[in-house]
Amino acid sequence: MPAVTGKGGTVTYKGGNVAQINSWSIDVNTNMHDVTSFSTEAVVWREFAAGLQGWSGSIDGIFSATSTGQSDLIADTITPTTATVILEIDKINGGKLTGSIYLESMSIGVDIDSMIDMSWSMTGNGAVAYTTST
Repeated sequence: MPAVTGKGGTVTYKGGNVAQINSWSIDVNTNMHDVTSFSTEAVVWREFAAGLQGWSGSIDGIFSATSTGQSDLIADTITPTTATVILEIDKINGGKLTGSIYLESMSIGVDIDSMIDMSWSMTGNGAVAYTTST
């Protein structure tokens, strides 16, 4: 499979496209519990059991006054609620992650000499699912 650049990525929030997004990231983790028992062996290898899982991420872009998706992100950060997000890896080659999120924080940067930067931090609420379809 050839390498794929990030230019085909998209973000959908509450069923609508979020305009002017130039990056997103997701971190999925599993808490691991050490269940190693006492042993009389000379070499003891640690053993683990998988615990709770969670995920979080970020969405970054440039402010768009006409993006309903961005307006929804702003409103739901100010008044916390859960909603579905779809993080598409590539529109042509496929691959997307879907789950319910809370928007944890928002950052807006306004500079006279540049575009208005927007970023959101999100926390997954329940499972995240991966599919290869577009």
